[in-house]
Amino acid sequence: MMNSIQRRLALVSIVVLLSLLSLTGLILERTYRDSVVAGVQQELQPVIYALMGVAQQRQGSLQFSNNLSQPRLQQPDSGLYALVTLGTDGRDEEGWRSPSLAMADQALAEQISEFARRANTVLSQRLVFAPSTGAANLYCLSNRVDWEGLLEPTVAFVLCTDRAPYRQSMTQFRYELIAGFGALSLSLSLMLLIVLRWGLRPLRHIRQQLLLLEQGDRQSLDAVQPLELAPLVDSLNQYIAHQSALRNRHRQSLDDLSHSLKTPLSVLRLGVAESDPDLALLQEQVARMQSIVDHQLSRVARIAQAEAASEQPWVDIDVIIRKILRALAVAYPSHQFDYLAVDDWQLRIHEDDLLDMLGNVMENACKYGGGQLQVSVHAPSEASSSTLQIRIEDDGPGIASALTEAVLRRGVRFDSREAGQGIGLAMVSELLAIYGGDLDFATSSQGGAKVILSFQQARLGPGSLAN
Repeated sequence: MMNSIQRRLALVSIVVLLSLLSLTGLILERTYRDSVVAGVQQELQPVIYALMGVAQQRQGSLQFSNNLSQPRLQQPDSGLYALVTLGTDGRDEEGWRSPSLAMADQALAEQISEFARRANTVLSQRLVFAPSTGAANLYCLSNRVDWEGLLEPTVAFVLCTDRAPYRQSMTQFRYELIAGFGALSLSLSLMLLIVLRWGLRPLRHIRQQLLLLEQGDRQSLDAVQPLELAPLVDSLNQYIAHQSALRNRHRQSLDDLSHSLKTPLSVLRLGVAESDPDLALLQEQVARMQSIVDHQLSRVARIAQAEAASEQPWVDIDVIIRKILRALAVAYPSHQFDYLAVDDWQLRIHEDDLLDMLGNVMENACKYGGGQLQVSVHAPSEASSSTLQIRIEDDGPGIASALTEAVLRRGVRFDSREAGQGIGLAMVSELLAIYGGDLDFATSSQGGAKVILSFQQARLGPGSLAN
């Protein structure tokens, strides 16, 4: 249950809401109770002053007229009672009691008398709760004065009222408060749940989109999201795109593996068909096939790890080109090969990647050309430059300028008459991009295609005459 964000937020919000409402209710109840007590005091004060006003001193004592301003003091069990005591330090004596108290039960009279004795020991006017020793709970107000001319000059006027009506009022207020706050809590809780559901709707939308992604019905998440979720959506889209690119590269690596094995397989097929096969050449091609398989597997790892070109060793270009030419001479015995090289140049590149790139382009020249192949290495045009070009030219029909972009897409072939998967030049372009190189097309001097491979980080080898 607590695995749901909506349920967690709803539970916490409801608990906080109920706590706040409960605290507010307690404060309101306490405020109402204090206001009731203050109201009782305001009601009793005029009565006790009126009682003091009708008191008359006669023969050293106080006498009270029967014509009291408050009729309830004359009614038995009216709920309003008055008592006057004389003396201090516990030596007080009862001076007068109202008719309402004279006819009250003994327990109530004792309760009020006990309060009067306590009140007569302090010089104060206060509203207090009488002890609940009797059948009734009372609000009592006492006022102690010094009355000249009396044998016992200290006089305490005590006025008490029944607490029951006020307690009933507070109980009624409490019930109304509970009912009102209960309805308010229910309404706010429902509104809170609605707001939470609406606020979390973008998360549910993202979840639905992720389900569609799993089913293959969409390729990315919607970019339009709340500001708080936009970074998450962007990160997910980047991750999805990265994973998709990795899957494509892995698939492409398998295609490249199949494509790369064609040339050595052709050499093996021709070698086996001969009456006297060249075992050394066959062994060389078998070893190269094993190297290709290992290389393609390692390439997947290099791509996934984004291996930098600067971490590669220096490779001699001349050695690689001559190795490819030897293999092509066996596969295409009727072709004429021309290799032009100036100095001994090296490239910072993986040897197998260079073999794949040059092998694919040179094999295409043999396959689609007229029978002549020319390979040339051109040094950087400026001394400060490290860019080196390898140009491969043939005497075939060439590549139309309108098709130069199309032939770099996987599945596109020069000539539909030739069997193949159409991934050779696409693989070359992708490998060159890894090393920061470029692949360009032009027309050769023989009228066929000229493929230009530009490499970065070239240098002269240690055996070069230019050194």
